[in-house]
Amino acid sequence: MFCEVHTICWLFGVVQVVGLASGWVARLSAGSRCQSSCHCLFFGCLALVGATALVSVSLGPSCWLVSSITLSLMILTVTCDFGRSRQGATW
Repeated sequence: MFCEVHTICWLFGVVQVVGLASGWVARLSAGSRCQSSCHCLFFGCLALVGATALVSVSLGPSCWLVSSITLSLMILTVTCDFGRSRQGATW
């Protein structure tokens, strides 16, 4: 029983780390040749982290909270503009 719980915790952690890494990869690939494949990877990981958040609701409050935070950080990482240009939008 302990081994199963330990394995689930490790898989849970790996999903969170891979999800965050895919957000950074998708963001850093902007404008490159591999941008579309990195975005596909990100959306796949986004679905995986979202499914993990749904499944982890039954595991307790701390588990779903971690997945929800990872999900929101993934979205923020991809949508934030870390570029050097500080020029505002023109209408």
